[in-house]
Amino acid sequence: MPSMTMKTRDAAAATPATAMATTTTATPVAAHAPCPGLWGGTNTLLESVWWTAVARPDTPAFRSFGTPAMSYSELWDLSGVIADAIAGVRDDRLPVIVLGAKSATTVAAFLACLRSGHAYVPVDVSTPASRIEDVASQLSCGNAEGRLPLMVVTAPDAPAVTGAVTVDVSSCRVSPRLEDAGGPGGTAAGPSAPLLSDAERLGWVWGDETQYVIFTSGSTGKPKGIEVSAEDVGNFAAWMDAFPVVREGSKTFIDQACYSFDLSVYELVGALTTGGCLYALSVDAARDYARLFEELADSDAHVWVSTPPFADLCLADKAFSRELLPHLGLFLFCGDTLRHRTADALLRRFSGARVANTYGPTESTVAVTYCEIDERTLSSDAALPVGVARPGTELRVLRTDGPDGPLGEPCATGETGEIVIVGDTVAKGYFNDSAKTAFAFGEAMLADGRRVRSFRTGDLGHLDEDGMLHYEGRMGSLVKVNGFRVELGDVENHLASLDGIKVAVVVPIIRKGRVSLLRAFVVLDHATPRQADTPQAIRERLGRRIPSYMVPRSVRVIDHMPLTANAKIDRKLLMVS
Repeated sequence: MPSMTMKTRDAAAATPATAMATTTTATPVAAHAPCPGLWGGTNTLLESVWWTAVARPDTPAFRSFGTPAMSYSELWDLSGVIADAIAGVRDDRLPVIVLGAKSATTVAAFLACLRSGHAYVPVDVSTPASRIEDVASQLSCGNAEGRLPLMVVTAPDAPAVTGAVTVDVSSCRVSPRLEDAGGPGGTAAGPSAPLLSDAERLGWVWGDETQYVIFTSGSTGKPKGIEVSAEDVGNFAAWMDAFPVVREGSKTFIDQACYSFDLSVYELVGALTTGGCLYALSVDAARDYARLFEELADSDAHVWVSTPPFADLCLADKAFSRELLPHLGLFLFCGDTLRHRTADALLRRFSGARVANTYGPTESTVAVTYCEIDERTLSSDAALPVGVARPGTELRVLRTDGPDGPLGEPCATGETGEIVIVGDTVAKGYFNDSAKTAFAFGEAMLADGRRVRSFRTGDLGHLDEDGMLHYEGRMGSLVKVNGFRVELGDVENHLASLDGIKVAVVVPIIRKGRVSLLRAFVVLDHATPRQADTPQAIRERLGRRIPSYMVPRSVRVIDHMPLTANAKIDRKLLMVS
């Protein structure tokens, strides 16, 4: 069977994605495609988009402020045009860089890569050319022939990049459907209807083939690529399909994170596998409060996906409330620490909405845990839990001497150790880096007997008696100050729990190669500082809660936390400020 499949795929490689099908799959009638997969073993994301394009072709798939919505049928057609452009210059199955901004064309390019048999590598248009060239160089070294990678450009203002074969699709458009011209497939004057041939479907990225490669910051200064398979994404989609609000289908998702940040997979997969719509926030919205709130109101979103710091940014304005987003039913957080104040404010301002905390590194396909924060959870001073494991995932907390040391025995309930994820959404490994892959990834068996991949996260945490995971920070955030071991996340949690403090970050100050002192940065939850809000008073109050060696020597009160492009707190900037 595998050899037969590969033979069919070879034959399909030259088949244009928009070609008329001789054998087609019947039109579906359900609200959205069932997960995982119509046919099993193919590609859940593509199947779902195609399903909606046929069943409800005019359903909006992508919206942004001030531009016409793109429907599912238009998105499918555009992805077919781009897939043909890719097939015209590449006959291999190597990863393809997609360089662009948040746009319908970028999303279509992701689908086009998958339809033409290529993993996509999302790179934001704001990325410096030198870093893009570094990614291109790694992709080139990652194939036996050393071929230059293909780069699909979806933005007209993309930087000029060397080291890649470029195909510019920023001006690609599709014509309106001609239902009465030449039957359901249309004519040369317009796009074909989304009929699906077996030849094309068997040419898709599928199974354990890589669906996307996301490059994140590496410890050596070079970005490292994380390979996530089509099967990983399909299993993740099946889990998301059971989320409150999401499971109803046809919901609008706030699309805030740039596509090179894996948090964006939450909304891409969540929306497009359930017949929902992406509402992309513009770059201008990140800089202009008035524009941000205008776009949020225009979105009429049902599902919010972001890091907690981005929600804090919005909560600074009292207009961020139920009146602004009357139909918002679910807040999904990942990528940074969710604080009590943030969750409490959201529950008060958005009555009836659910606030969900989730956890997972890029290496485990976005997230693997889920829990809803309620009044009972908020009544505890302890850091908010990050949830219980999704079906198909087991969390194991193991003893270890450090991030580079061997893993030991399982920890007891409540005992802190390194979090190891075992499950069917764990990524394949690091692109073209067998040494790092061998260290961090492995193979393990689930309780049901399935053999799956495992990943040691480098995160500290513990499981309680209910199997709830409590995240305690990165192992790298465990520092030594004057001989004492200090977990920065522990200090931050205690700081943030002090009256009057909205957000707190603690960073180590390095001098002559060692941690000289700890410095805290805090944002107050009120405009006029009180006597208790002076740096010395904050240190004194904190000293009543934790040992003196853990109290930062320096405290700075600032107006707001600087954020990275991925809406995470910019700790590096704070360290050098």
